[in-house]
Amino acid sequence: MKDKLQDILYTDPSAHSGIGIRIQQLLTALLLFPSMLMAQGSFKIEGKVDALKNGDKIFLVYNLEDQQITDSVVVQEGRFTLKGKLQYPVYSSLFLNRNPHVNKLAQGESMDYFRFYLEPATFSMTAPDSLKHLEIKGSVTNSLNREVLALLKPVEDKFDALYKEFDALPEEQKKDTKVHAGFEAREKLLFKEENQLRLDFAKKHLDAYFSLVCLSQATAEAELNSEIETAYKQLSPALKKAPLAKDILVRLAAVRNTQIGKAAPDFQQNTPDGKTVKLSDFRSQYVLLDFWASWCGPCRKENPNVVAAHKQYKENGFTVLGVSLDGPSQREAWLKAIEKDQLDWTQVSDLKGWNNEAAKLYNIRAIPANFLLDPNGNIIARNLRGKELTDKLAEIFKGKSTTVAGGE
Repeated sequence: MKDKLQDILYTDPSAHSGIGIRIQQLLTALLLFPSMLMAQGSFKIEGKVDALKNGDKIFLVYNLEDQQITDSVVVQEGRFTLKGKLQYPVYSSLFLNRNPHVNKLAQGESMDYFRFYLEPATFSMTAPDSLKHLEIKGSVTNSLNREVLALLKPVEDKFDALYKEFDALPEEQKKDTKVHAGFEAREKLLFKEENQLRLDFAKKHLDAYFSLVCLSQATAEAELNSEIETAYKQLSPALKKAPLAKDILVRLAAVRNTQIGKAAPDFQQNTPDGKTVKLSDFRSQYVLLDFWASWCGPCRKENPNVVAAHKQYKENGFTVLGVSLDGPSQREAWLKAIEKDQLDWTQVSDLKGWNNEAAKLYNIRAIPANFLLDPNGNIIARNLRGKELTDKLAEIFKGKSTTVAGGE
């Protein structure tokens, strides 16, 4: 994961990467007969790592329906076995001797781990020295995952070349708005190329669960949504019952419903003190609907710009509604970030992380993200940051503003 360009976006791991950060994605690919999809299946992991010692402990961690599942086993003679039940494939992790989600790593500390797709199957995993070097047999999902990564590799190489070119620029050029816009435009073309590849792959595997993964990721590209809808209609009835299939419909609707000129979809969530707030409560004001999170570095870097804009125009009928994508265990971090960044506007969250219901409603795949609404609740701009935000507000209010210090 690399900070690039302006460190503008932090991305949903299930989505395409956004401007500023590339997250190497592993794509799920699972060919199953439709009759098998709805059945609760069993998985079994049979692992062997020669370098492991008796008494070492292996942790298996994955998420099911917004709940984190953890299992563990003690290593004997370099071997370990883990069993369980699954209905759909899930992205999972194996950790050696500690669960970093419980026992946090110190700064600079590293650990041995392996990420893969867990599915109803019997896995054979072997490595001579480290979990990181595990090779998997018996898993269609992980085999096809490697195939898809190979398909995307040429585009990833183009991303790397683009970022190296940007890194080589003098600092002054990196800050130049026109230069930066040129790099962003080239980057967006690469995002589209990646998502087109995912969509094309999905079209060839419409009887596979993997097609849902590709279609879901491709919804990040609004221009492809007509093709995605056509492909979705060709899915089997069994596939359409999967939670991910229903999520695709939500995302497609979100893209249609959040175009500039549309009425912003209403939602309600709670403030830190438990008060229920609706987006429609802010009618009669210009509202910046701001999606962010305490753990999102680019969001935190952008917050001072939003604070300044809010101070300058709040007396003229401008406000901000912050929606946090913090997770269930991050409430305190959310509150501390609000205080530290001096965010003195309304903040809400359902603390579901990337599964935040408002984020789904607006198809948020990367943060920071925002929508500017007029007093009638219509979307008039999106993803305004830095000078773009202040320029737009200056245009709206035609120079009528308080000072940043709050004076007349």
